[in-house]
Amino acid sequence: MAMRHPKSIVLSGALSALYVMTVLSTGLGRIVPNLISRKHTNSAATVLYLFFGLRLLYIAWKSDPKGSQKKEMEEVEEKLESGQGKSTIRRFFARFCTPIFLEAFILTFLAEWGDRSQIATIALATHKNAIGVAVGASLGHTVCTSLAVVGGSMLASKISQRTVATIGGVLFLGFSVSSYFYPPL
Repeated sequence: MAMRHPKSIVLSGALSALYVMTVLSTGLGRIVPNLISRKHTNSAATVLYLFFGLRLLYIAWKSDPKGSQKKEMEEVEEKLESGQGKSTIRRFFARFCTPIFLEAFILTFLAEWGDRSQIATIALATHKNAIGVAVGASLGHTVCTSLAVVGGSMLASKISQRTVATIGGVLFLGFSVSSYFYPPL
């Protein structure tokens, strides 16, 4: 997404989802340690991997191979500038609660649900200090996600969005097949 949309909005959507997920995971670890079974987690992960793989392949199929990223950026900037007569709060929400923010938030939240990092956070919170676990996980997510967003924008100048979406779609389909045929023990 950082290749197609403003980095600040993608980063804020992804980090918001990760922070919410970290707080939920820490809470689950403190309150209900055995809520999520491995079977259900694996099934959900398999379906999510399949969904994201198909979605990325659809994006690759629909994208213009000679499409100009500059044109997309101009359209986004034009939309952002049109909100200048509004109050400060409305401008904030118009800038950050956009479809791009919501897509980054929802995709990240769904992708992380049942992920190993979530399960690890739940497990750590059952035995360790919940606040320390939440802060450490949030800092780790911030560093990794920031690097991914910056790296995504640098990749945009080197390879096309269609290539990235195709590779990502095939990888997610591979993860889905692997998750289905080789579930965790």
